[in-house]
Amino acid sequence: MNEGSLITADLPRRHFLCESAALIGGALVGSAVPAVAQECRITEADIIGPFYRVGAPFQTKLAGPDEPGERLTISGTVFSADCKTALPNAFIEVWQANSGGVYDTSTPGNFTETMSFHLRGVMYTDEKGQYQIDTIMPGRYPIPPGLAGLEKYAGLTRPAHIHFRVMESVHVPLTTQLYFKDDPFLATDPWAGHKQTLAIDLKQDGALRRGTFDIALARGF
Repeated sequence: MNEGSLITADLPRRHFLCESAALIGGALVGSAVPAVAQECRITEADIIGPFYRVGAPFQTKLAGPDEPGERLTISGTVFSADCKTALPNAFIEVWQANSGGVYDTSTPGNFTETMSFHLRGVMYTDEKGQYQIDTIMPGRYPIPPGLAGLEKYAGLTRPAHIHFRVMESVHVPLTTQLYFKDDPFLATDPWAGHKQTLAIDLKQDGALRRGTFDIALARGF
């Protein structure tokens, strides 16, 4: 979710080349616009938020069959900075709120909290640099009061979003958020309102909604 805590957590060393240079204030130093655009630019970064947690399970099906909410499939390709070279074995972390806008933790900023994981997963891209997650539409929620650094935003409703962290051995790690173009809270959001290139269209496929989110990473050297 959410936006406040700008602390990063340790992940396997092979995924973290240039981590300290990459995450400044919870966001990557980078420029905008998804890899699917005509002009190739590095995918824009966003803050990590206070509900990131270490240790999510390896899984691409984030939502079980009994999870309330509208079914959603997001797929895409992770590219190098040229937006053409696909990156196999890129490491992806994903986390989100449930359909009611609630995360699986009530302890913002406690990245190593020990409890069960819900609507979170980690995965690698395949040999073509592709990934897919099966989940539900995340709910919107008001920013809780008392979050460090976010006090002035308390009560403001965040648009629906899904958090991503993406790492590959010779590229700069990326922390970002995926948004949806039809969300009425997009334009007024303090973060998404300035990063609308991170918002994607969704297509209805029966009871399922589908979207594509391609990612372009900056070279580490």
